[in-house]
Amino acid sequence: MSDPSTLPLNLDGLTLQSDAGDRAVDGFDHRHTASADQIVAIAEAFQSSGYFLEMLTCEDRREDLEKMRLVYTFNRLGEVDRHLVLVELSGEIPGAQGPSITDAFPAANWYEREVFDMYGVRFSGHPDLKRILLPDDSDFHALLKDFGRIEDAPAEHEDERNNA
Repeated sequence: MSDPSTLPLNLDGLTLQSDAGDRAVDGFDHRHTASADQIVAIAEAFQSSGYFLEMLTCEDRREDLEKMRLVYTFNRLGEVDRHLVLVELSGEIPGAQGPSITDAFPAANWYEREVFDMYGVRFSGHPDLKRILLPDDSDFHALLKDFGRIEDAPAEHEDERNNA
């Protein structure tokens, strides 16, 4: 059986756009944009070529792009080859959804739960999508840009609002 770290990575036809990165400038060797329906195949391509999932997070880009954006980074041991993969999601919060990559990368389980908890993005096919940091009965997502705005505070907090 071949060592997966020696297998070439092939993302042909899976990404919307791929560009060379500049590790000295932004820390990535490659930058990709992809549609949500391709992220599982992309994750499988990385996994079968010996890469690991460095991290998964989310960006609330509703103000400028009117979308939520999932941010994945993949790398490999030995010769560093960092890839940034951006996936824009349509849909309102709550309601934005992407597919789970836990089958390819079991560690994505906690990352996806954190994104769900903090941003409200759901992951179809996730084995146990539930809150991981906030109490189960929380009715908010703390990292959304419109959460906890001082302008929306009740009038009894007027002094805090004026000093912000």
